[in-house]
Amino acid sequence: MPREILSREEAEQSLETIRSVLAKTTRYTHISWVGVTFAGFQASVAALIGWAVPVHPESSPRAFLALWSGAMAAAFLTGFLTTQRKARRAREPYWSRKLEVVSVGLLPAFVGACLLTAALAVAGRLDLAPGLWMVFYAVGILSLGHVLDWEFQLTAWSFLLAAAAALFLLPGSPHLAMFCGFGLIHFLLGLYRCFKERPCPLK
Repeated sequence: MPREILSREEAEQSLETIRSVLAKTTRYTHISWVGVTFAGFQASVAALIGWAVPVHPESSPRAFLALWSGAMAAAFLTGFLTTQRKARRAREPYWSRKLEVVSVGLLPAFVGACLLTAALAVAGRLDLAPGLWMVFYAVGILSLGHVLDWEFQLTAWSFLLAAAAALFLLPGSPHLAMFCGFGLIHFLLGLYRCFKERPCPLK
C-alpha cells in the first residue's frame, strides 16, 4: 500500500493545528472579566475611602492595612466565585492542574509581599507598600507567562510601571497610587477581556 506524502502546505497546516490545540490545553482560560473588573472597582472604592476618611499609612497604619487587606479579600472572593462560575459553564472542574499551576506560581509572590509588608509596618514605612505590592503582583503574573494569555503579561509590565510611579512620583499619595495600579489597570484588563469574550455576557 503506497504511503501518502503530505505537501509542504499541508504539513504547515498540521503543525499550526497542533500548536493551536497545545496552546488551548496549556492556557488557563477561566479567569473571568467580571472578576477582574470587580477587582478594579473594589480597589477604586478602597482608594476613595482611604482618601476621604483619610487613612494614611504613617498616621493610621492599622487602618491602612485593614482597608487594603479588606479590599484584597473582597477581590479574591469575587475572583473565586466568578472563576468557579466560568469553569462550571465550560463544563470543566474548578480545581484543575492548570489552576494548581497558577496558585503555586502566585504563592511565593503573595508570601513575599506579606513578609515585606510586616517589615515595613515594623519600620514605619508603609508608605512604600503600594509600589512594592505592585512589584510582587507583577512578578507573580510574569512567572505564569506559560499558562496565561498575552494580555496578562502586558498587565504585569503595566504594574511595574505603576510601581515605579508609586515609589518615585506618588510617595505621599498611596491611595492615588493604588487607584492607578490596582484600580485602573484592572479596569482596562477587564474591559479588554470583556471585548475578547464577546458578546460579553453579564449573567
